[in-house]
Amino acid sequence: MKRLNGQQSFSITHLFIYVLAFLLLWEWLRPIPTVSDTGHIDVFVWFAFFSAVLIYLRFPFKVTLPALFVGTIFCLNFIFTQESFFSREGGLETLRIFVSDVIYNFQLIFSWELASLTNSFRTFLLFMLLALICYLLYFWIFHTKKIFFFLLSTVIYITVLDTFTPVDASMAIIRIIVIGFFILTLLHMLKVQEEEKAIKRKSGTFISTSWMYTLIFMVLIATAVGYAAPKYEPQWSDPVPTLQRYVLGESGSGTGSINRVGYGEDDERLGGGFIQDHNTVFYAIAPDSSYWRGESKHEYTGHGWTSEPLEYESTSLFEEGNVDYYMFFDSVEVEEREVRIMMEEDVSFNHLFYPGQLINVNVGSIAFDVEVDNANMEDHLPLTFMTDANSGKITSYSRLEERVMLKEYQLYYEYPMFSLNDLRNSTGEDPERIQELYLQLPDDLPARVGELAEEIIADYDNRYDQAVAVEQFFSENDFEYETANVPIPDDGQDYVDQFLFETQYGYCDNYSTAMAVLLRSVGIPTRWVKGFTAGEEIEELGGGMNRYEISNSNAHSWVEVYFPEVGWVPFEPTQGFSNNVEFYEEEEEDLEIDVGSIEEEESDEETPDRDDLLPEFDDMLEESEEAMAPGTGGTPTSEEWFTPKNVIISIVILIMVMLFYQNQNKFQNRYFIMKYNLLGKDEKFMTAYDRLLWILENEGLPRGEGETLREYASRVDLVLSLRAMQQLTEAYEKVYYGGKEASGDWKKQKSQWEEIIKTLNKH
Repeated sequence: MKRLNGQQSFSITHLFIYVLAFLLLWEWLRPIPTVSDTGHIDVFVWFAFFSAVLIYLRFPFKVTLPALFVGTIFCLNFIFTQESFFSREGGLETLRIFVSDVIYNFQLIFSWELASLTNSFRTFLLFMLLALICYLLYFWIFHTKKIFFFLLSTVIYITVLDTFTPVDASMAIIRIIVIGFFILTLLHMLKVQEEEKAIKRKSGTFISTSWMYTLIFMVLIATAVGYAAPKYEPQWSDPVPTLQRYVLGESGSGTGSINRVGYGEDDERLGGGFIQDHNTVFYAIAPDSSYWRGESKHEYTGHGWTSEPLEYESTSLFEEGNVDYYMFFDSVEVEEREVRIMMEEDVSFNHLFYPGQLINVNVGSIAFDVEVDNANMEDHLPLTFMTDANSGKITSYSRLEERVMLKEYQLYYEYPMFSLNDLRNSTGEDPERIQELYLQLPDDLPARVGELAEEIIADYDNRYDQAVAVEQFFSENDFEYETANVPIPDDGQDYVDQFLFETQYGYCDNYSTAMAVLLRSVGIPTRWVKGFTAGEEIEELGGGMNRYEISNSNAHSWVEVYFPEVGWVPFEPTQGFSNNVEFYEEEEEDLEIDVGSIEEEESDEETPDRDDLLPEFDDMLEESEEAMAPGTGGTPTSEEWFTPKNVIISIVILIMVMLFYQNQNKFQNRYFIMKYNLLGKDEKFMTAYDRLLWILENEGLPRGEGETLREYASRVDLVLSLRAMQQLTEAYEKVYYGGKEASGDWKKQKSQWEEIIKTLNKH
């Protein structure tokens, strides 16, 4: 490392900027554990700090390099061994291994076998890179006074990680921008101070008060505006999924084990990580948040799920009150609700997504496309819905037997509320068909899976508590939710066995499949369900209805457990998710209520016909769309903001702010002239003179250390080409040292004071 030549200023400003630059370097290290398997990130931070201190203090070359080498060996010993660095088996052994490791890795480099480099040598190279970056930061700050390239590289680095990896850089971007504001402004201030010195204006080595106040004010204003300003939805479609499809292929998967998250059809081979996709799939207008069920699957293969369809025509879906796919018995308390689904543009499915128990579809609400449009739209009507009795998947076809891609539809469903007493007391025998389909397990399922299931439920005597015990097993045993680097089992390896006993991390498919298999192992019928989670509530529509946005990242899987005389009950085993179904526990007082009186009251209330509800529902949707339209009082669109009037007003305000900022000293000085013209004469001169010294310092003409007032006055007059400062100083000394009255010559002194101020304003 070559020592930098030239005179170096050890000012507090330089040190402050160097510390801020180190914080930028820290931002490079923060995401490393998330995007790689690198550990001990705190060791790398401390080494970077150690390097920065050595370089800042400008130790000789022969001291800096050995110190960095010893620091590197110390850190390698800490990371790769358990021995103390100061013991014989610690530091010396680490040094011996390091020397042999360097020789071995240099041979690999010369052979261009870079992928075979050892972890310890890679770590050593990272330490050297950190030391080099600290040196470059020193050079950029103290010599070139330019660090914009490093700042820009940091922003690009963080945004790329935020876009393409699980790293959440929301706060990192804020920190980088604030730090960048300070660094760029202070570096510019140092350049201005050098220019001031060139014209013999003395400039302090500490941070200028006016610069710092202005900088803090601008950062606060920018942060506040950025936080409070309206946040619009993206105006362009997200390019990331397109890039990912281009890189990974149209199917969404490449040669590795990374998929794009979303609702898919093929679940025969589960496993592998995925890339988040936040593109919208559909919007829903519903009274409450709920999971959106697409279908269930019943056959576990050891690697994934399949299901043999058993379809029949769902003509009763269009008849009031008829249900042709039952999920729970009449004994379950339910609440009738309605929902409207609106698919995003260029997104469609040929089957329904529904919460709870689907009971009816409003035919008049359906909007659809056909895959092969070889006839007029009317020729495809009426639509036919086919229900898969095994999976609950309800698929649509046209009269011409072509697949119909649904774009919008309105459903009526029953939202269940399960009694814990009924679930715990459910002891009937499972129907033969339920046992046949939902207790199936592969013959080669490892025995330890069933043994674990028996161990989990050993302390419980009813199906509900046993299901809850399995559901909570994962959170109580340090299983981790992970979407990246999730392995795919080998051909002879069971998917659930790998998750339970080897990896113990994964996402919803791992958790839901494991729970289903564990429960089946102890004779509890279970099925695997897929669909979407509730999504994000984006608007309250009034009348108890809300608008929800459901994206590809909401694609999810969960479990349904069968209870005799109750039906299918959803459970949520995945870490970080909560069950979307309501459970309640009856109390004894509640059981003594006169049921007959309740039924009589309910019969007296007129139940509105569903067709009567449709206009109100449509009006609500229409009002919501109008509220979002330009000029209707809803959230303003970009077109409304960027009108010619608003643009002109914004430009005028911006110019006024810039002019005020540029001439702030002139406005300030004029304010003091007005102030001293209005005040009385008593002690006015002494106050005005002290204020003049403050103004001169603020303008870049401070009084130097050890400089007398007369010497200072002569220098000021020389710079401003005046005589006024010397005359004012003579008067000031007579008052201060000679006890002369200050008010006697105020008129003359005021004109001299104003002359200096006006001359400063012209410069």
